[in-house]
Amino acid sequence: MAQVFDAVSLDVGGVLVVPDHGRLADVLTSAGVAYDIKRFGVGHYLAMAAMDEAASGPEVFTDYLAGFVAAVGVAQADRLVAHDALLAVLSTSMWCQPVPGSRDGLRALAAAGLRLAVTSNSDGTVADLLRRHEWLQVGEGPGVSVEVVTDSGAVGVAKPDPRVFEATIGALDLPAGRILHIGDGVLYDVHGGAAVGMQVAHMDPFDVCASTDHRHIRTLGEVLDWL
Repeated sequence: MAQVFDAVSLDVGGVLVVPDHGRLADVLTSAGVAYDIKRFGVGHYLAMAAMDEAASGPEVFTDYLAGFVAAVGVAQADRLVAHDALLAVLSTSMWCQPVPGSRDGLRALAAAGLRLAVTSNSDGTVADLLRRHEWLQVGEGPGVSVEVVTDSGAVGVAKPDPRVFEATIGALDLPAGRILHIGDGVLYDVHGGAAVGMQVAHMDPFDVCASTDHRHIRTLGEVLDWL
């Protein structure tokens, strides 16, 4: 049976953008660490799986980076050096490499008449990041128009805390069950969104997640098949 919803709430990391591969590579090269840049794409999603497995606290990137450096082929002996080098630069501005297909997918969701929102764990600056890179903005502008950008750094609590999702739900003024939330984390996005009654989808382009208890998508455009 097709999912029926009126609005889509989007996580940012892993759904729209990932950390810039070139900058990550430069940091690892400067640290004298060997890696396989061809693994950087799947590396983000394996890193998120590591966070889910460890039930990491929001915006605590120790498990993320441990998963990432392992995924991209950093030798065991070099992983601590690689972790520390990346941790020093992993700020919001680093998250600017588009997830393949997501710009077109975002525009397609808007063109289909879906109401759009952002619900992200960040540091209070994600709306500015998305506006500057012309992804989206609240109201009119060079990017896709959305109705609200909920940033955990502004709310004061982070996903999976229900208050983050409730801020988006309140701004959209819709029943939670009429909103589809899409994210790349099982703990933060799938479980967090479902706990407040939203429909949920796990962005998993590389089929990293083996769970069968929730929906998966590889690209944003797949959402249109559910309408």
